[in-house]
Amino acid sequence: MILMYSALLFVLGVAKFLIGRRVKALEKKYARVAKEADALVKQSGYKDGNSSRTDPVLTAKRQYLLGLLAQKRDRVETKYAAWQIFSEKYGRFVGHLQSWKGRKLPYTFGAVDVACVFGAIDYLGFNEIVGIRALVTYVTALFTG
Repeated sequence: MILMYSALLFVLGVAKFLIGRRVKALEKKYARVAKEADALVKQSGYKDGNSSRTDPVLTAKRQYLLGLLAQKRDRVETKYAAWQIFSEKYGRFVGHLQSWKGRKLPYTFGAVDVACVFGAIDYLGFNEIVGIRALVTYVTALFTG
């Protein structure tokens, strides 16, 4: 019972760790893309030299690249937000399961253990000897005399 609970918590903990790593990676990617977009916004659109006029080709190219970076940033931001929400919900779920220790653990995993034992007995072919029907027959024979 405790072994199954511990194994379940271990698997859920590893999954929580991997989800957290994914969120961190998306956060870094979002920060990098946002920094690139910010740097592009701050670039000058004026011609080189002493001219105070803007270069229309350079401005158009900058606007196009800015649009592409804005789309990329929005996609990464959407992914990051979705993974962040999932990570928080999953973390609460794992925390809730960890709080079962000492309260619901004996009842919940006790029932799971019994189901696993009966499944193993049935799978191995001992169901006529140790199965539910033999148990019911034995118990009714005890009470009927």
